[in-house]
Amino acid sequence: MLAQVLVSSITAGAVYALIALGFVLIYKGTGVVHFGYGDQVTFGAYLVLTAQALIGLPFWPAVVVALVASVLLGALIYGGLMWPLRNASLLAQIIASLAMGTVLREFVRAYMGPSAWPFPFLLSPAPISVFGILVVPANLAIVGVSLGVLALLFLLFERTFHGKAIMAACDNRIGASLIGVQVSMVFLAIWILSSVLATVAGVLVAPLLTLSPDMGLIGIKGFTAAVLGGFNSLPGAVIGGIVLGVLEALAGTYVSSALKDMISYGILIAVVLVRPQGLLGVLAMKKV
Repeated sequence: MLAQVLVSSITAGAVYALIALGFVLIYKGTGVVHFGYGDQVTFGAYLVLTAQALIGLPFWPAVVVALVASVLLGALIYGGLMWPLRNASLLAQIIASLAMGTVLREFVRAYMGPSAWPFPFLLSPAPISVFGILVVPANLAIVGVSLGVLALLFLLFERTFHGKAIMAACDNRIGASLIGVQVSMVFLAIWILSSVLATVAGVLVAPLLTLSPDMGLIGIKGFTAAVLGGFNSLPGAVIGGIVLGVLEALAGTYVSSALKDMISYGILIAVVLVRPQGLLGVLAMKKV
């Protein structure tokens, strides 16, 4: 029973990790907590649906179109919203990100309707038995894609010049600019990359939750995973997502299914009270 619960929890944990990575990447690079990120995840899934319905594309070409559109969306958010607010207060930037998420959500609600839309699984949702444990091929695809994206991000940040430039700008903007890194271009790359991650997460989570304008509430889980792992740690975001998925599954199975969603809020409160830097994060002192 426990093994079955743990296997099932990995799927949700992998999606939470992807969303948490988007939160952490934006915060680590720009200092903004993007509270509209959950709605951006939803919008990414609707981009796939729109490409299928309006253009008549098959599923995978529609995913490619959605990823390209998400690149443009990330550039638009940065160029049209965050760049003009670069010298504004942190509160103003956070409010702007929240307002942007609301605009995306209500745009989808106005033009696609409030009802849920069916969204295809990557593989068959029918479970199969492996050594007595039920495994869903569709869930395996979600975990596989998530791990693949995480591996690509690791290679980007650890093995490429551009990835190291992004990390350098995230850690020390002034120092990075002194050695020739164009910080403004790095910020643009961060918003584009986080937008692509949002679309990937939307494609993965939409079949599990059923696509609707309010699916963006999944952003709360990603935010909790980011706080749990450490809001300034990319590896912490991954660990936080997996741990959150496991804790949710254990609480829903052994305590009450009604607690499955509530546990995210409980974990968020507990981490803020007990260890605000998260599992892998570090406390940063700032002069005021």
